[in-house]
Amino acid sequence: MIKPIMGMNTASITTSIADALFSKVRQRVLAVLFVAPDRSFYTNEVIGLAQSGAGAVQRELADLAAAGLLTVRKQGNQKHFQANAASPVFAELRALVLKTMGLADVLRTALLPIAPQIALAFVFGSMAKQQDTSASDVDVLLVSDTLGYGDVFAALESASQTLGRTINPALYTATDFKARQLGDNAFINRVMQQPKIWLIGQEESPQHEPTHPT
Repeated sequence: MIKPIMGMNTASITTSIADALFSKVRQRVLAVLFVAPDRSFYTNEVIGLAQSGAGAVQRELADLAAAGLLTVRKQGNQKHFQANAASPVFAELRALVLKTMGLADVLRTALLPIAPQIALAFVFGSMAKQQDTSASDVDVLLVSDTLGYGDVFAALESASQTLGRTINPALYTATDFKARQLGDNAFINRVMQQPKIWLIGQEESPQHEPTHPT
């Protein structure tokens, strides 16, 4: 079963998790490096993207590299940092970054002005499955009875620029979305069975309503 969240929303939950685990500067540095793990960033690039002080970012880069979470290589006079895919905690750390201060947080912030009109929103496809490359788009499914594609594209434009990736929204009304689920629509069923990063709403467990004897 899928339902919108009432009361505390997903954004507040994941933000508190990130704040409990990492300082703000470390969150920003991890977001830069682990959202795009297949490319490297030179020091000043990380400083600019993390929008934090040079000294604080350099300390975080040094600590993360010392822990084996980043690789470092010199190119001329510059150091290039990259998420270390060989780290034993790479997959888990990247999943946490994507669900909190990285991809998901950027998208939630972008959707905030239109969030009251959205029943459900989640990332699916290669990003959610962590099978993406630097050329991968971000696929986002949204359910809304009042928004059009123009509204969604306008809201997500800033997120696309921040992430450096094209965002492809798939927009459905609640009636259409439910009908496609019940009608065994191949695309919707495939999406719902695959990993998702929830932005608005949540998926309950178990997946289906319990059957009560009559």
